[in-house]
Amino acid sequence: MKIDFMKKEYQTLVEMLLAADWVIRSHEEQPRKETERYGALRKKVLAHFEGMGMEDDFQYDPEADEYFETAAYEVRAPHRRFVEAFEEAFFWSNLADKLAARDFAAEARARAEESLDSEEQLVRLAEITAQHEEEFAEHGLDHVQVVIEPVSRLH
Repeated sequence: MKIDFMKKEYQTLVEMLLAADWVIRSHEEQPRKETERYGALRKKVLAHFEGMGMEDDFQYDPEADEYFETAAYEVRAPHRRFVEAFEEAFFWSNLADKLAARDFAAEARARAEESLDSEEQLVRLAEITAQHEEEFAEHGLDHVQVVIEPVSRLH
């Protein structure tokens, strides 16, 4: 199969590819077998950067057999704003969810014998999550504290 792209379409495809690659592979300390196919597709698509108006955006390193964004492209890469917005929203949502699960579990232990049915549990968990979301929207991390036990008390 052959797909023809106009330069702008190719550039948009590259932006989408880089955003997806960030989610899939940016946290890897070492390449993983399960993500090899994504890296191979990235390389295949980026192999055409020179003919698609992205000559100033990428460079090929034959030693690494890999394509890299130039420093100038990294600064102005259009997909970065989407990645950053996603990361910010995910951080707050994930933090609220995890703290709500912790607080719900603490409430359940305190209730001991008085258990809630499944629907009541979901409603209560949603209420606690909403409280955390409201707190973070208003105060960010200003009211969050992490209590670290002294080393002598851990043993």
